[in-house]
Amino acid sequence: MEIANRHGVTVTGYSPGAKIGMYAGFGAAGLAVGYMLPRIADWALRLPWFPFEDTARLIHSLDGPHLKWILASLGLLAGFVLAFIAVWESLKAAISNHEVILEQGNNRRTFPRRDVASVFLDGKELVILGTSGHELVRMPGVEHPEDLAEAFQNHGYPWSADGDPFKDRYRRWVPDLPELPPSANALLKARERALKEKNKKDIAELREELAKIGYIVRDEGINQYWRPVEKPPVSKK
Repeated sequence: MEIANRHGVTVTGYSPGAKIGMYAGFGAAGLAVGYMLPRIADWALRLPWFPFEDTARLIHSLDGPHLKWILASLGLLAGFVLAFIAVWESLKAAISNHEVILEQGNNRRTFPRRDVASVFLDGKELVILGTSGHELVRMPGVEHPEDLAEAFQNHGYPWSADGDPFKDRYRRWVPDLPELPPSANALLKARERALKEKNKKDIAELREELAKIGYIVRDEGINQYWRPVEKPPVSKK
């Protein structure tokens, strides 16, 4: 993980050396697994409980000097793909005294310092709250939380070391809560289905729709907890 200060901007994310190491490590692991796959298949066939016996028999029957290197090449390629995905989905932050720039894949978000009321981690997600108590952003992919916390604190942002300053104000959602309007209950019901189906796009979009009508939601597995938008208390640095 890289943490560097460039002209008053602290940048966190995978350094070039770390990226090379990831590609090398994943690639080497994939190459080794691919080369050894026929032997692994032979070993698996001796296990009475192995569920993919037909696939293992096919790999074992095709064993030969050329197949090993073909599988090794495919394993190397698969390792590079996994390394690319890991780097692509990791969170990169550029933090200055004036703004925060977050990048993850094609997603790039910028937030002026004056709009930030609280910053904290929810698991491996970075959460930034605005001055009205709503979520400005919630982004996953945090690999080194200590570096990220240090960067925000060094630039004077209100970092909440204890996590969400509203954590005691959330309530668990169950269908058709009378305290919530029908629109919120409908969105939460649809989002529950998305959580069960692990539909990340719908999960994120429905969270945004709930925020538009004044409700913040966080998840614990498929359970949803909600709170109304309200001004956050002073955060701990």
